[in-house]
Amino acid sequence: MAGGTEISDIKTELATAVGLVALGDVSLHEAAEETGVSRWEIEDALEKAALAEPLGVELDGDVAAEIDKLLDDHY
Repeated sequence: MAGGTEISDIKTELATAVGLVALGDVSLHEAAEETGVSRWEIEDALEKAALAEPLGVELDGDVAAEIDKLLDDHY
C-alpha cells in the first residue's frame, strides 16, 4: 500500500470518521461522537491525507498561540 501503511494498521473507527466528514455534511465533533475517536485524531488524519484544506476543515493548530493572539487583539 502507498506510504507504507498496511490495512491492518488502519483504525476502522478513524477511517469511518474521516469518511463521514469527507462524504457527508458532518462536523468533526459529530463524526468523533459517532465513531468514538477524538476530533484531534480526525484532524490529524485529514491533515496527513491532505484533505483538511479541500474539505474546508479548520485545524486547531497551536491553540495557545491563537488564544494569545485573540487576547492581544482585544486588550
